[in-house]
Amino acid sequence: MNPDSVNFTELLYWEPNPQLDAYEISVCVLSALTVVLILTLNPICLVVLHRASGIQETTKVFMASLTVSDICIGLFWVLPELTQHFNRKWVLGSFLCTVWGVSLLSFGGLSVFSLVLLTVDRFFAIVYSLRYPTLMTLKKAKIIVAITWSMTLTFNIIVFGIFLPNAISPFKCYVMWSNFKIFATIVVSVIAISLVTIFILYMYILNVARQQARRIAAQNQISVELGDQNAPQRVSTKSATTVFIITMTVFICWIPSIIYTVNFSISATYPTSSYITNLIFATNSWLNVVIYYLRNRELRQTLHELIASCFHRGF
Repeated sequence: MNPDSVNFTELLYWEPNPQLDAYEISVCVLSALTVVLILTLNPICLVVLHRASGIQETTKVFMASLTVSDICIGLFWVLPELTQHFNRKWVLGSFLCTVWGVSLLSFGGLSVFSLVLLTVDRFFAIVYSLRYPTLMTLKKAKIIVAITWSMTLTFNIIVFGIFLPNAISPFKCYVMWSNFKIFATIVVSVIAISLVTIFILYMYILNVARQQARRIAAQNQISVELGDQNAPQRVSTKSATTVFIITMTVFICWIPSIIYTVNFSISATYPTSSYITNLIFATNSWLNVVIYYLRNRELRQTLHELIASCFHRGF
């Protein structure tokens, strides 16, 4: 049997080598590090978000939705997969095998949907800045997030938990091949539509911001000539750009998994390289926090204050 790939029908009878090779040890170590980073950085991000005062409360709700979905990916998907790597087989039972399959689809989808909501939030904040406080209230933001989470979880539990559940071979938890084409079509379509939506909204935001910048520049020139000190200020698109950077990071991290999904749906071949694609996919769940930190001065300042407070309490 080809060591680099395993045909789906042969997977049922394939017995892995009981000893971990160098490649698999590397995957285990990197997966463990990924779990630690996800389950450490994201909870810290939630605490910092709660304490930060310079970020709009509605935006905090959408950012928290993305952060919680990343935590769930680490807790319910990456961590169980890590036990499979170390044990060389699935040891958590059929129920958790199904939960594992549902978790990837649910929380991966919620990550993308949260990015869409963040982009829409920035769209209203920039394009309809004067009406934003009434268009997007804190109550509306919470209701939107609650509906998004409940609908996504309900759909995935019914479809991929009841009708198209994962199955267990003697050594692996996997998506049943007879249903995989449906799975691949749904996943790729949802991701593509969401990313295209974010891209279109961001391009529109940039266009509106440029128009406003030209108009404000003209008004500033008039204000300077008249000696008016209350000249209008340029509209900042930094927050929208941050969301766009996070979206592009998602796209880059998810490309290998998307290619693997499409390849599997066509060839029914399970490559061992899927371990790496899954690892790259999971890496995105802690990279979001790093991007927040690098792009948002308010979050950096709040984190530094939190660390200083913890340090002083400790001593």
